[in-house]
Amino acid sequence: MTTAEHDTRVDSMGEAVSRCLAEAGLRAGRPPGPEGRPPAVLAAIGTTARHALDGRLLRDAFDAERLTPGHHLPFEDPAALLANQDWRLALVLSPWKKAVAARMGGLTHSATATGVVDTILRNGEGRLLGINTNSWAAQAAMEILMGGATPAGVLVLGSGGSAGSVALAARRAWPDAPLLGSARNAEALAAWAADFGALTAAPDALPEVPFPTTGPTLIVNTTTWGETDVSEEQPFAFPLPRLLTPGSRFFDLNNRVSALQHAALQAGMSVMSGTYMQRVTNRCRAALLTARAS
Repeated sequence: MTTAEHDTRVDSMGEAVSRCLAEAGLRAGRPPGPEGRPPAVLAAIGTTARHALDGRLLRDAFDAERLTPGHHLPFEDPAALLANQDWRLALVLSPWKKAVAARMGGLTHSATATGVVDTILRNGEGRLLGINTNSWAAQAAMEILMGGATPAGVLVLGSGGSAGSVALAARRAWPDAPLLGSARNAEALAAWAADFGALTAAPDALPEVPFPTTGPTLIVNTTTWGETDVSEEQPFAFPLPRLLTPGSRFFDLNNRVSALQHAALQAGMSVMSGTYMQRVTNRCRAALLTARAS
């Protein structure tokens, strides 16, 4: 990676964090003293809650803010999570992002627009704010992947909470770019399309060339296919081989280097896994813990 490329990534992460803080009505906190900041109690809910709380990517983000995690509190249901008064910041993971959002009294604009909460911050008065950091992190990742170009169109595979975060990010970054979604759940896909002014196509009806315009397109996999070896034992729901176009872009939200990413690379596409997006998400979370009210 060249120095310019490294600077672009640093600036992209910093900009995403600033946008996330501003949306929550916060500003970056003051630099800590040599002793760092006091430990913060964290919570998490979701199938990978314990792994996320102990993960290296979260530790890296905390180290950057000179934060020390306190003890961890994994939860199994939203009611127990929201009733507990001990934690300062909570990670909301699949499959609870929409269910938790529906229970929150305070939401940022991105959380309201998507119906998705991936992070909850408790302020000094004990009030809870539901935040969608994923939309800002996805935007940062997609903008880097596009290298400053505007996609001829964005194809989103899947209709879950992550699909909404990606769609919101794409609409902010490229408001005039065509947006197309495809998923097996027709009802969820129709609701997603209505929320974001997108077109839809069933997986078996996806055209070989999804967009009529020329130039690089962007395909985003928001499904969990490719997240594990076991997931790849099942057929992929979409006709990926005929969608892969040399010179276009493929963004897979899964951190694992999956068969989808290998196929896109072999087709001559530029490819990004979800690792950078996860790093930005965690930096947003760490910054939220150290932020000050505007």
